[in-house]
Amino acid sequence: MKTIAILPFLSVLLLSGCATSQTSREASVFCEGEYLIALDDEMALSDMLTSPSSGRKSGKSRFHDHLYEMIDQKTISSRETRKQKYTVLVMSGGGQNGAFGAGVLNGWSARSDGVMRSDIDMITTISTGAMALTYALVGNYGLDDQRAASDEALRKIFTETSEDDLIEKKGLFSIISTNSLANTEGLGRMLDEAVKTFVPMVANWPEQGKWMGKSAFVGMVNMDDGRFYVVDLLHVARHTKIDPHAQDCYKEVILASSAEPVNFPPRFITTNPTVPDGGNMYVDGGLRFGLFWNENLKAIKDREMDIEVYVIVNGDLATNSFVCHDEGGCYTEKKTIKNKVLDIAKRSSTIVTDQLYIGSLNRIYWNLVKEFGVGNFVMNYTYIKPEYIEREYGRNKNCRKSTSLFDPVYMKCLYNIGVEVAETWDWQEFQP
Repeated sequence: MKTIAILPFLSVLLLSGCATSQTSREASVFCEGEYLIALDDEMALSDMLTSPSSGRKSGKSRFHDHLYEMIDQKTISSRETRKQKYTVLVMSGGGQNGAFGAGVLNGWSARSDGVMRSDIDMITTISTGAMALTYALVGNYGLDDQRAASDEALRKIFTETSEDDLIEKKGLFSIISTNSLANTEGLGRMLDEAVKTFVPMVANWPEQGKWMGKSAFVGMVNMDDGRFYVVDLLHVARHTKIDPHAQDCYKEVILASSAEPVNFPPRFITTNPTVPDGGNMYVDGGLRFGLFWNENLKAIKDREMDIEVYVIVNGDLATNSFVCHDEGGCYTEKKTIKNKVLDIAKRSSTIVTDQLYIGSLNRIYWNLVKEFGVGNFVMNYTYIKPEYIEREYGRNKNCRKSTSLFDPVYMKCLYNIGVEVAETWDWQEFQP
């Protein structure tokens, strides 16, 4: 009886939602076509492993050519006869858990020996990792004062920023008449500040010496064709001096990579400046990969380079989260999920995300094995281990997850954990 009684109300709601729909395509941001590189599984496994020197290029993989160019620049810049190392940093998504990755980066800055941040040749990021990318770039390769300013800005964002600073929730029924449950104007303003402050630094770096051969890729999903696209934002940042659209493109790509479907609005990007409303819809790259690094390893092997991959997973890799509670103690949380659509959807999202991270880690590993063989490469990773949470909780009883999407208190705890992981070089060798 209750169901029947509510049907007229739902019908009116649906009809009114259609009548006042705000879901028409918005004006798109223009990006030069050369910036966007589409990847798919077929290319990753076949065309992209073809060396340009073999004369068998299919013409499909601009990423492939881009990587060869970066590697050759690195070789030219060093002029060393010893076998060189190619270092990749992979950063995952994870929302507020990105505070852990921010801590790892800043803790890494404090190191004075071993693998340095400036040794990183390529960065790949998705979602919250993309939001940290600008700071990662400047923190890796900037001048001393630039690195210090970037690290401090990164710390503030991931320890002092609240949910209210970043998003505005619309309410559940907005799903009927708009394209998301929240708007991200606050997130956009924060990114504006980062772009305004730090992108000019990147644009003014000389394209020689330690700055040669570097790249920084952000991944996003094109909802219209379903493909995964990458953009080298270091390349785009350099072009801001000659391309009047590059700065807006730079920002839009990051927002697209961070646009979690349903929760946050999608972004629209066009490569045709004459058709501003003809762009494609882009969303969070995490829709396809929890982590990514393209499998184009032959370019590195052809140049006789050693390969090292460092992966930051902004998550605990567990379907049952490790949490700490007011009543004391920390433990693996096992929930009895309510038999309601929203509870089922939320739990499904958690399970899928963790599986996506695990699958992505394995994918990176087995592609390294395929090209280099077991024992002929380095793949280290770090993630938010339960013992890290418990240790930090022992120091600060406020280190607990809340219902907020961005809780500064909890993010500060995760940040501190990340700093300690990097300072003590607490990475693990990945084993599938």
